[in-house]
This record gives sequence, structure tokens and C-alpha cells, in this order.
Amino acid sequence: MGCNSSKKSRLGRQFQVQNFTLALNEVESLYELYKNLSCSVVKDGLIHKEELQLAVLRNSNKQSFFLDRIFDLFDVDGNGHIEFGEFVRSMAVFHPRTPQTDKIKCKICV
Repeated sequence: MGCNSSKKSRLGRQFQVQNFTLALNEVESLYELYKNLSCSVVKDGLIHKEELQLAVLRNSNKQSFFLDRIFDLFDVDGNGHIEFGEFVRSMAVFHPRTPQTDKIKCKICV
């Protein structure tokens, strides 16, 4: 339900996220994107706000209220960085197979 939990159990070559299943290749693609973002400024395997700013704005020092809000929504536990699980749950909201009711309930859409 919503962005609150992600079932990481592997179902063959698919993964349950939200109320639908991501194919293995979709998770792998998200992981590649995550790896690239998470090592662009701080090489610790986590996405920091500066890394998201660099990816979206092409400048890690440029401030954007919109981007700050998106970062805060992706950083579900509020610890100042986005971990892979948070990234997958947040990106899954935009997937075409995500049920509309989940998109409405998810805090990233509020």
C-alpha cells in the first residue's frame, strides 16, 4: 500500500513493489541508474541531495525548492540520503502498471 513498504521477496525473475510486480530487468535498470547517481559526488553508494541536484539541474550547488521537495519525498526515513529501497519504492509510483489508487495514496503524489 502506498510508499510505506516494499516487499523485497523475489518471485522467480520478478519483484513485488507496491501492489504490482517489477520484472527483474526493470529492477536491474533502476539499480544501474541508482549506482550512477549515488557515486556522482559522494562515493558512498547513497544518493545525497547534491547528487540529485547534479543529475537534474546539471549543477550540484544550484538550489531548487521543487527538487528539495522531491528529495524529501524520496528520502522516506528522513536520514538525509536515499537508499536503494527508497529509490525503487519512489520510482515505482511513476510506473505505468502502478494502480491509480496507489499513486493517489502514496505520499510522493501529495
